Amino acid sequence: MKWILISLWLLLSALCIAQTTPASPPSEDQSPPSAQDGHGNGQRPPGVAGTITATDAHSITLKTRDGQTAQVALDDKTQYRKGREAAAFSDFKVGDVVFVRGEKTGENAWQAAVVGSRGQDGGSGGNFAEGVGKRFIAGEIKSIDGTQLTIQRPDGVTQKISVDEDTSFRKNGESITLADLKPGDHAFGRGELKNGVFVPAVLNVGQPKFGMHGQNEAPAPR
Repeated sequence: MKWILISLWLLLSALCIAQTTPASPPSEDQSPPSAQDGHGNGQRPPGVAGTITATDAHSITLKTRDGQTAQVALDDKTQYRKGREAAAFSDFKVGDVVFVRGEKTGENAWQAAVVGSRGQDGGSGGNFAEGVGKRFIAGEIKSIDGTQLTIQRPDGVTQKISVDEDTSFRKNGESITLADLKPGDHAFGRGELKNGVFVPAVLNVGQPKFGMHGQNEAPAPR
């Protein structure tokens, strides 16, 4: 499942850029701007990122991306963030992917100044996966039947979606119509469920291109 979540994370990053939404929340290994206040040299303060495997009143345990276990101590000065919003310790649970900024106190041990996550769309792998086909769609168009499209998603699921009079279509920054779509095209877009069927607000045709940091290098909007 790891590659599936990574692929979907990249696609969601593209959606945020393609539809000119406000700047995305920081990635799991980046702290929000407020967490870097006080570091006049512009360098990112030290920290660690990973998946929460255990919590108690004074600490959290993380499994880092390289498979190590990190112990993170908390105190009354620790700040908590969900995306760009202030949060509380109770907002975090086992399974959430978080970043920690603070002081390294030993081998794989940290004193947390800030604990944060990407928020609703990217906080934990589980929450993100649950958004596929509900808050956004991505994949290859397999068939088109009137206003109904069959999409083969990156996670292997085939999903039928519908477009309506409010759906707009784009390709390479230009407006197109439903008639310009064809099976074999790749499409992605944000939307919502209506009567149990996903309806995109915008359907972008094309395949996102990513640089080293997951940024969409294709013309925006797609």
